[in-house]
Amino acid sequence: MPIFEYLCKDCGRTFEALVIGSNQPECPACHGRQLEQMLSTFSARATVSLGSGPAQAPCGAPASACGSGGG
Repeated sequence: MPIFEYLCKDCGRTFEALVIGSNQPECPACHGRQLEQMLSTFSARATVSLGSGPAQAPCGAPASACGSGGG
């Protein structure tokens, strides 16, 4: 049961929906069905190549700033 992210073309709201089988989701705000499936942000991964610079925490600070101990 995948979770998809959608953009409602009627009201412009973005939302996530659990899609079961062939059910078509609807916008929770306006109940529109003119939806565009979007790329979910959790499915994209950043890669770090060796030698590209110091390790960065998710917030953009050096990794040691997050208390990881190894900088």
